[in-house]
Parts: sequence; structure tokens; C-alpha cells
Amino acid sequence: MPLEATVGDDGMVYIRETEQPEVVAVTTLAKWEAFVKGVMAGEFDHFVAGVEAADA
Repeated sequence: MPLEATVGDDGMVYIRETEQPEVVAVTTLAKWEAFVKGVMAGEFDHFVAGVEAADA
């Protein structure tokens, strides 16, 4: 499930799934950056341990 993220004119980050574009999560830029750094550092890898990647 691909995600789309953009920074609005108000400085907030808007995130949605491409399959459900009407559902939008909103967060601050600082929180988004912290989340991205955590993903890159592997902090959330345990959530997908043992799950095989879906074929594209």
C-alpha cells in the first residue's frame, strides 16, 4: 500500500494511502522527520519480521 506525503502551506505534513485517498493523517514536520529517521534506523523492523515482501 503506497503512501503519499506532502507538506502543506500551513507547514503540516499530510499523509494518505493511494488506495484510500479520502483518509488523510496530519502531523507536524518535526514528528514526520522523527518517524522517517526511525524507519531508516530500523526501529520498526520488528513489526514486519517474518513477513515476506509482496510481489510488485
